Amino acid sequence: MKGKLSFLSVALVVLIADQVTKAWATASLKPVGSIEVIPNFFRLSYALNRGVAFSLFSESPFDLRWVLAAISALAATLVLGYLVRAQNPKAIAGISLALLLSGIAGNLLDRIRLGEVVDFLDFHLGTAFTWPTFNIADSAICVGAALLAIHLMREERAERARSATQIVNQ
Repeated sequence: MKGKLSFLSVALVVLIADQVTKAWATASLKPVGSIEVIPNFFRLSYALNRGVAFSLFSESPFDLRWVLAAISALAATLVLGYLVRAQNPKAIAGISLALLLSGIAGNLLDRIRLGEVVDFLDFHLGTAFTWPTFNIADSAICVGAALLAIHLMREERAERARSATQIVNQ
């Protein structure tokens, strides 16, 4: 249980960082819109997203707030349940689940409170390329998903090696 508490602590710290930075962005960036931090590469830009990743469905004529909130709540519940039930999760698995949980919960809180998600991290290459504006919760979800994929691929490779060893030993 001690390891699980560590992972839940990571989730809580990331969730708090997400919410604090979004509050800062709303207070500081909303009035000015954008602050160029690294010219032609990175700026802090206040944006609201009614949709999901990469602003998909943000222009939908339907109010998807509660549908997206319900999906997020279900996803957070499943991730939390898996993390709590996992028997001695490996560090990479536990961290990945903690990041997924905190990211999902951070954007869920925004969706419930505001009906949309606050984004403010804006990377671009001059005017030629702009990555969709995002936030710490989005980053946590992406990093968590990537770590989980790495973990699952390693587990699959280890399982194949064990199976091959068993076949050879028979």
